[in-house]
Amino acid sequence: MSAVEGQLNDLAQIKQAIVDVENIYDEVEIDDMEYEEDEQAFRYPCPCGDRFSITLKQLYEMRTTDEDREKCIAICPSCSLQVKVIFDEDALLDYIKDNDLQGIVDGF
Repeated sequence: MSAVEGQLNDLAQIKQAIVDVENIYDEVEIDDMEYEEDEQAFRYPCPCGDRFSITLKQLYEMRTTDEDREKCIAICPSCSLQVKVIFDEDALLDYIKDNDLQGIVDGF
């Protein structure tokens, strides 16, 4: 990759990060979201009438560090809004255990 291509790639990543930050509608605690087992996803109502969504797999893979959890974003498939999902690793692991989801997580 040339230096120019590298700079263009860096600019594209910065632009995407700015777009993502601008579209953060709110911060939502995972406890306020509804889990849909058939889709293995957590959902939360969006003002547009649809629902924000983030998969259990996404949350599980991003659970271990504060930096990763900062990037946990649920998106709405019908509009450009996004919500930041707030959770801690212990709470997620407890939820998985309490709801017998370990078999699903083991498949990740």
